[in-house]
Amino acid sequence: MTTLLKVEDLSKTFTLRSGLFGEIMSLEALSDINLTVKAGETLAIVGESGCGKTTLGRCIVRALEPTEGRVTYTPEPGRDVELSALKKRELKPWRRDIRMIFQDPMSSLNPYMRVFDLVAEPLRIHKAARGAELERRVVSTLEKVGIPRDALQRFPHAFSGGQRQRIGIARALVLDPKLVIADEAVSALDVSIQAQILNLLEDLKADFGLTYIFISHDLGVVNYLADRVVVMYLGHIVETAPTEALFERPRHPYTEVLLEALPIADPTRRSRRHEAVKGEIPFLGNRPKGCPFHTRCKFAEDRCRTEKPALRPINGGETHAACHFAETLDLKGAYGPAPATGTYA
Repeated sequence: MTTLLKVEDLSKTFTLRSGLFGEIMSLEALSDINLTVKAGETLAIVGESGCGKTTLGRCIVRALEPTEGRVTYTPEPGRDVELSALKKRELKPWRRDIRMIFQDPMSSLNPYMRVFDLVAEPLRIHKAARGAELERRVVSTLEKVGIPRDALQRFPHAFSGGQRQRIGIARALVLDPKLVIADEAVSALDVSIQAQILNLLEDLKADFGLTYIFISHDLGVVNYLADRVVVMYLGHIVETAPTEALFERPRHPYTEVLLEALPIADPTRRSRRHEAVKGEIPFLGNRPKGCPFHTRCKFAEDRCRTEKPALRPINGGETHAACHFAETLDLKGAYGPAPATGTYA
């Protein structure tokens, strides 16, 4: 697969002031992020709340301005566009190709606009359609996400949470994008509605030829949807791997902790339980030196407290991990070995 998007050495620092005349504080939300997104894949970004995954998604689309680094978009082979270097006005054409689905469908939809106008708005802003063609594209896109024609003149409050998320998806898709960044797109929904939206996203990926960056804290959802997984902690990428490899054998202790919290219905396929991770994520204004996870890691040694590990390939494979001992640690995945007899779905 060809590379559609490349993020290089991306950092984001927020500056805060404590009180009117107080001290100015710098909070580094992202630090030296490097990743690639292949055309046609679903790349998941996972981690605890506060790890920087939403900030990363917003920096990619320039909803937040990166402090340092590059974001390069390749709309076609041999043509690279450095999105991070463009002025706001120059970004507009490329925002047709890269769209975002937000976590809270109610707050992302204008409550004073009807559904038809909400979905038509991107077409009008980008002057992509007008008149009968605009109406055709709006109706067609809404029908593909399961919103009937007779609902076009309703306001967002008249819909359920799942229906509002479908409207948000329609807004993202109406411009026929190539890349969609879904930020916790199902986390606010009931489990039954989550399944419907996930199946819808899979169907739309095939119908529109989409590439997804799927931001989530729910590893069960990620296991179902993603081709590759990026694990973030405290603004750093600590592991990347194909989904199956990551769930079978993680290479970073933090990934093991996340997998341990994943509920598995079949007790015969569950790995042995580990001691729960201790402590909370450190304050961004007081980052630990060395490995960012060493304050909570049961495998930490003196080296981890002083030397930051590089994100590197493990044993020449597709998995990359930022741990000094990634090659030697015996970490457990989400599933234990299958029993000798019996079959399981």
